[in-house]
Amino acid sequence: MAIKISACVITKNEEKNMPRWLACMKNVADEIVVVDTGSTDNTVALAKEAGAKLYNFKWINDFAAAKNYAIEQATGDWILFMDADETFTEAAQRVLRQEVERFNRDATVACLLCRMLDIDVDNDNRVFNTSLLPRVFRRSPYIRYKGAIHEQLENSKGNKKMVFAEKLEFQHTGYSSSIFRSKAERNLPIMLHELEEATTDKERLRLYPYLMDAYSTLRDYDKAIFYGEKCISAGYQMIGGEGSFYETIIMAMYNAGHPVDEVLSMIDRAEREYPQEPFFEFTRGMALEKQGDLIGAEKAVLHGLELRKAQEDKMQQGMGISDTSRGLLPYAYERLGNIYRLKGDLQRSADNYLMALKQHKYQKESLQGLCRVLQGVSDADLIELLNSLYDCNNDGGFICKAIKGYASPGVMAYYGRNIDSVDAAYAYMASGRYDGAMVKLGEEYKKIIQRGILSARNMPEWPQDGYLNVLVAPKYLERFNKNTKEAAAVRRLQEYRERVIDD
Repeated sequence: MAIKISACVITKNEEKNMPRWLACMKNVADEIVVVDTGSTDNTVALAKEAGAKLYNFKWINDFAAAKNYAIEQATGDWILFMDADETFTEAAQRVLRQEVERFNRDATVACLLCRMLDIDVDNDNRVFNTSLLPRVFRRSPYIRYKGAIHEQLENSKGNKKMVFAEKLEFQHTGYSSSIFRSKAERNLPIMLHELEEATTDKERLRLYPYLMDAYSTLRDYDKAIFYGEKCISAGYQMIGGEGSFYETIIMAMYNAGHPVDEVLSMIDRAEREYPQEPFFEFTRGMALEKQGDLIGAEKAVLHGLELRKAQEDKMQQGMGISDTSRGLLPYAYERLGNIYRLKGDLQRSADNYLMALKQHKYQKESLQGLCRVLQGVSDADLIELLNSLYDCNNDGGFICKAIKGYASPGVMAYYGRNIDSVDAAYAYMASGRYDGAMVKLGEEYKKIIQRGILSARNMPEWPQDGYLNVLVAPKYLERFNKNTKEAAAVRRLQEYRERVIDD
């Protein structure tokens, strides 16, 4: 008999994420359970339209309670519990059912660990971290979430295995720069309250990693280091991220401007416990380059790449190991590009900048470095190379911003030809076409003026701060206050807006 799979989620104002989440779950699940905790946007309507089983749950500042309520509504043999900002990759969606059926045949398996890829949508969808998390599990009265914040899945009977499902990768956008900060600001007071109410060391220890992450995100580096040290001294272990506490401490020290010798000392301490982790050699390279020790930096990064290769071989064999160094790969290759450029080895410098861009093509400094060391090549050759990485239509704006001052006017003109925004003006200026730049800037300036006037006309009262008077000549503004075509057009738009609101 075929197994039944239930997809569950708890939501509140997730209309931006729900279309993608629902599309994914409709591909892999037999039923979709959505538990809403008070949305005021279009979340509920989207769930209904997709045919999900919709339930309401009064929010009580307890994520575990809401998730456990969702589990109780599910009827499948296996549950996929994904947050609204999490979706399986396309490759995982194609094999998910057969993978779950395969593990279902082993009665000793209760839960599957999946590899999460943290995607930073604020940084052009860069993968900056990975970890292993339980997202697929048997429906059982013994498997429930625990913890008001940063809830964890627990099996109260504890007599079944949790195994790594190497083919079930999923993407997570909730740790994008802007989103993660707002979440940290939201969650920190809840965690501090829970810490204050905790009565056992186990309850307190559960919160330390999340407090470390929250303070790191909020750039309170001293407290991030404090809670990271607490995790280490307590012997806390994170599945799939065994060295993550050292990693956070090292980056906090580096970002806070601690002396390089102190950072290097912490890296030495971390490597004594985790000598095979490439993350630490990559950060050693960053610190040594900052100190001006190019020979030491080169040696560290090359050693990190060797460790990384061994790690990738293990992952290819299906081993569920930590992969936190993945997000540092673009920077590691960029370090080598910088080092070889300073040493005058331009070919090796270009090769490493190119490797950095293959890891993350929107790494501006790597693109600038590549253009800098290839200044002697022809425009046609550079364009051919860049076209192997970029879509000249979609990426033209990024390229023109990044290579301004690093590439020839001809290359700038090539990538600036399809840009519609104000960035086109910079492309024209870089190629010596100041007449074209004036036209483009004039077009954008006109749009700004029109939008400003339309916005002001739709306010209850005309703004008194004078911002329009700064942007627009008084004689031009007068045309919108008299019996002119411009004023009539604005009045019609305003009347239309009022009719729509009334309807």
